[in-house]
Amino acid sequence: MRYEIKEDYKTKYRHSRKGKLTLTQTTFSEFVEMSNREDVEHGEWGSDCKEKGSFYGNIGSYQEMYDACYNGMGVKKMLKARADLGALLNHEVEEPRKAVVGEALNVGAYCNGNPFHYYKDADEFAKPRVHIVYSTNAVAGVSATQFTRHGGAICALVDQLAQQVDVKISLYISNEGVFRGNGCQVVTIKDYEDVVDVPRVSATAHPSFFRRIGFTWFENAGKLIHESIGSGYGGSRTGTQRSKYIISDDDFRDWVGMTNDEMVVDFPAPDETQFKNNDDTARWLKMAISTIENGVQSNENIVKLFGLC
Repeated sequence: MRYEIKEDYKTKYRHSRKGKLTLTQTTFSEFVEMSNREDVEHGEWGSDCKEKGSFYGNIGSYQEMYDACYNGMGVKKMLKARADLGALLNHEVEEPRKAVVGEALNVGAYCNGNPFHYYKDADEFAKPRVHIVYSTNAVAGVSATQFTRHGGAICALVDQLAQQVDVKISLYISNEGVFRGNGCQVVTIKDYEDVVDVPRVSATAHPSFFRRIGFTWFENAGKLIHESIGSGYGGSRTGTQRSKYIISDDDFRDWVGMTNDEMVVDFPAPDETQFKNNDDTARWLKMAISTIENGVQSNENIVKLFGLC
């Protein structure tokens, strides 16, 4: 894990206020395992609340969610959501793009004005790199079904893009009023060379991943991050709210580890209206795919998938 604490941080939004911003970056395993350390406590009205329902989904304790991160819970639902959305998309995939990133200059591509004009090495071609970063936290009213469809949309998007680009996946949690200020946590789910781990995405797409694993970090921030940081759940700030009140787009790109040869795709949170049913999600995904393809063609640094209609 790495972390950084910024004192007197302020976004560029004129109505934001200066305050402490705590940033963390972990792998999936680090994020889950650190929440289960022996010295960590689980709040009986938060991460370990013994109830189920639309807020926590069908998981009734922290330990149950911890186990679900590794036992494939919800994979059937996730695979079905992925397949249903894929069938509705029926998207025609373009031929893979040739040769674009690496050490050796591809002179022909450069002369033709192709923004991706480097070989990976002398004999191997590479695809453009796309880093999908999605929010896994949401406001209290978002149902478990909407979380699952959100995760299925991520998997379906990767399926549609896989022939054209190399894909990395990270999630983020951005909250106001946590860690004695604000917080943005980034968790790596899939690196470029990995295949999509559906059980892992399924776990993060469950509402109890944020509301039990994520809440544990809020409850034990002084132990897990730094002793100067307090506890508290705060309120979710995702999408355009994140860049206004939590962390600017430039600083966010830096923190997720954006490199010169990749494009960051900012994927909305599960509380967006397009995730309420399959038909709306599929229509939105078609627009998202087109937006990403245009971004790759135009050599964009970041593409935001908010407000597509």
